[in-house]
Parts: sequence; structure tokens; C-alpha cells
Amino acid sequence: MSAVLKWVRRHGLRVVAVVVFALLALGFVPACCRPGSVVLPRLSPILSLLGALGAREWAGWSVLLGVPLLVLSFFRGRVFCWRFCPMGFLAELASKLNPRGRGAVRRVPAFNKAIALVIAATAACGYPLFIWLDPLCIFNGFFAAWREPLAWTSATTGAGFVVVLLLSVAVPNVWCHRLCPLGGVQQAVMDLAQRLRGPKAGAEEAKPGMAATQVARRTVLAAVPAVVAGLTAKRTMGPNGARAVRPPTADPARINALCARCGNCMKACPYGLIHPDLGATGIDGLLTPVLRLRSQDPDQEQFCSQSCTACTQVCPTGALRPLAEKLKEQGRFAPIGVAVVRKDLCVAWAENKDCATCDEYCPYQAVKLVKHGDVNCPVVDTDKCRGCGACESNCPAEPIAITVKPLPVRG
Repeated sequence: MSAVLKWVRRHGLRVVAVVVFALLALGFVPACCRPGSVVLPRLSPILSLLGALGAREWAGWSVLLGVPLLVLSFFRGRVFCWRFCPMGFLAELASKLNPRGRGAVRRVPAFNKAIALVIAATAACGYPLFIWLDPLCIFNGFFAAWREPLAWTSATTGAGFVVVLLLSVAVPNVWCHRLCPLGGVQQAVMDLAQRLRGPKAGAEEAKPGMAATQVARRTVLAAVPAVVAGLTAKRTMGPNGARAVRPPTADPARINALCARCGNCMKACPYGLIHPDLGATGIDGLLTPVLRLRSQDPDQEQFCSQSCTACTQVCPTGALRPLAEKLKEQGRFAPIGVAVVRKDLCVAWAENKDCATCDEYCPYQAVKLVKHGDVNCPVVDTDKCRGCGACESNCPAEPIAITVKPLPVRG
């Protein structure tokens, strides 16, 4: 009994942190507070500050939620890792399952600061690589996967969580001590703080300013390969993002890099339209959000409503930018796709029968009727079409005669 009490006293705060963060990720909060699900991921400066840098978008004051952790690291080192990080605590518990492998971590090089540097340097290029390795994002993604209806495709957003735990069992403590980029950020800030304070008593005297200059020089030199990698990835991988229809305000050219795979947008969608991509947009687009409308899912009878902006309010990195409901209702936002009529399948065009269902349901008046023989037939005004899928969701033809296609990446 005393051993249990000792464990609770030592780890009680970490257990509370895991429970609180899990409840946030699961959405067990009042409806008015659900946009607060962005709070957990944005506590990480990787997702908040570097995400905003990569997106080139100010997403409100919540972007600054990552600042306290940097300040804490400056004065207290990696105290967040050892006292509050929910993913770190669970990885530590998993590590205890393999006591024989305790010393194996010493043979693994420390990649955490290098990964953090790559994320920062490529964020400065507008295409942040590996941002999805953030531990708060991985933790959030696992719990956000538990949504209705539960399907194996939605559960894939929790894959990173399982991988971290398996790695921790195979090589105890390897995640926290060698791989975690958030730990790398804290370590880098802690190292900088130590250099700025100068050498310890008895060591050779050195000016803090000179030490800071040396750190800055080394960082710049080390960042050069990361910048080259980011620019190369942006040029070669960026166009892959346009292979699927994305949620509103997503930039198809950069979403594969900006997306943290946290699952927030998928859980927030009240119609269950948003699903993780399983390869359609390239290996760099795995688990990024795509819209699955009726032609991809026969059971899907909903569409991206003109009055719903839920997914845009919960993205922690700026991959989806906040969109005002009024602007969406008026169609004043970038289209997410464009509807295309298959004349060979359309009841009006192919069978010369009256059918204007797509025109009736289009909330943006993007479907026009033109005379073809004795029947009015639908055509799409691409300037007005926002790609919401209302036409596709309600088309009576079998197979569906009007479907939303992704827009090409421009420039």
C-alpha cells in the first residue's frame, strides 16, 4: 500500500494531465467550448508558433499558447517532459514493460534536436516537414480517432500513438530521450539558457554574448540542409495535395506539410465527411484530411453545409484557416472543388427526362439550366461553384451523374 501511495505522489500530476488532455481530445466538453480542443495541440510551440510560421497566417491569440512552454524550458529545462507531457508519461510506462532493454537507448543517436531544427527551418520556407511528429499531436490524434461512426479508416489517425508505444517497448525511453522533437525544442532552449548564463564556477570564463553567437552560427549552418530539403519537398511533393477534395480553406499545395494529423477537423465535422487520406495524395499526404462525398461513400447523404465552419475552427497549425460562417454562407471563400456533370449519366442529358435536382439543392446557385431539345439540362458555373457536394449528395442518377472534383494547384 505504501508503494502505491508513493507512486501516486510521484506521478499523480502526470496522471491528471493524461486524463484532462484525453477528455479534451475526446470532446467531452460543452458544445460552446468545443473550439477549445485546439488548446491541447497548441500548447506545443511546434504546432502553434511553427505552424503559424509555415502557414503564413495569424490564427488568433491562441497561437501564442506555445510561448509559456518555451519560457518554462528556458528556466526549468525539460520539466514539461518529465511532469506534464501525456505522451511522454505513457511512453515511459510502456518502456517499463521491457526492463531488459533499459540500456539499449544509449546506442541510439539523439535525433530530437535535429528533427526540431528541420521542422523550424522548413516552416520558415513555408513547408514544415515532420510537424506531425509532435507528441501532443500524436496523443490528440489517438483520442480524436474515437468518433461516431467508428471505422478503421478514422482509427488510423491514432497510428502514431501505437507506434510510439511499440518503439518504447522495443527500446525503452527511446522516444523521449532520442526522437521527440518537442523534447528537442526544450533541450535547445535549455542549452541556449545555459550558454547565456555563462560557464559554471571553476570553468574557463567566457562572455555569454560570444556563446550565444556561436550557437546562432552553428544553428544557421545546420539549418542550410533543412532549408534545401524543405524547398525541394515543396516543389516536388506540394502538388500531390491537389489529388483529393480538401476541407474548406485548405491550401492544396501545402496541406500535406502543414497538417499535423491531429484528427481535430475529422472529429469536429458534424456530417462525418472528413476522413484521413490513405495514399491518394502521395506518401507525404498520408492521414491528411480529405472530403469523402457520396460518390466515394454510398452511405454519405450529407454535404459541406454552407452554415458549417467547424473544421476550420479547430486546426492547430493553420493547415485549415478560420472561416467566418457569414463568409461561407455567401460563398466568399476559395472553392474546395468543382462539380462536373457526366452528360452520359445525367437523366436530363442522356435520357431527355426532366430532372433539376442538382439545381434545386445547390446553395450557391452554381448550377444553371440550359435548353437541350425539349428538356432543361444542368451545367455548372465554375465561378460560383464552391465544391460543397450538395448536388452530388442529392443526385438521383445511378451511377451519380454530377460529382465534385479537386481543383488543380496553381502557380
